[in-house]
Amino acid sequence: MQFKDRYRVETARLCGKDYAETGTYFVTVCTKGMECWFGEVRNERMVLNAVGMIVVEEICGISIHRNDCFVDAWIVMPNHLHMLVHILPFPETNLIETHRRCVSTDVDVLIPLPRRRLGTLGSIIASWKSMCTKRIWNAGYRDFQWQSRFYDSILRTDRAVENARSYIAMNPVRWHRDRNNHDVAP
Repeated sequence: MQFKDRYRVETARLCGKDYAETGTYFVTVCTKGMECWFGEVRNERMVLNAVGMIVVEEICGISIHRNDCFVDAWIVMPNHLHMLVHILPFPETNLIETHRRCVSTDVDVLIPLPRRRLGTLGSIIASWKSMCTKRIWNAGYRDFQWQSRFYDSILRTDRAVENARSYIAMNPVRWHRDRNNHDVAP
C-alpha cells in the first residue's frame, strides 16, 4: 500500500464507544485556522455578525429537524462554538417480523424489525457543518471553512451537564483570557 499509515490521523473519539448511543455530549467546533468568522465579544457579550447568525439558526435547526437528538445549550464565540447535544433513545416498538400476504396480491411481504438509527454524533455534526457551510457560502462568504474535526466530551452525570452549561454561559465573560482569543498574549 502506497500511503500505509503515512497520512493516518488518529481519531479523537473514545475507543469502543458507540456514538449513536443515548447520552449527552459537550461538543466544540472550531473554524479553520481559528479565524474569527462569527462576530466579536463586546462588554463580555457575544455580538454575532451575519455568519454567526446563520450558525445559530442551524444550531436551532438541529432540534427542529432531527428526531434523534436535540441541543439544549450552546454558545457561538468569534472562532468556535460549544453545544450540548443530547442523543435520544431509539423508540421502543411492538412490531414483529411476519410473513403476510398483501390484500390484493400474491406477493409475500416481510415487515422488518426497526433498526438502530444511523445518527451518530459524528454524522449529526457533519450534517450540521455541511448545512452551515452551504448557507454561509450562499451568503457570499466563500472563504469560510470549518476545522476538519471536532472535540467532544461524554457527560455521564447530571453534575457534568450542569458544569458544561455553566461553562457555556460564562464563555463570553472569559473571552479576554481564552486561549482561542488571538488578542490574548501567550
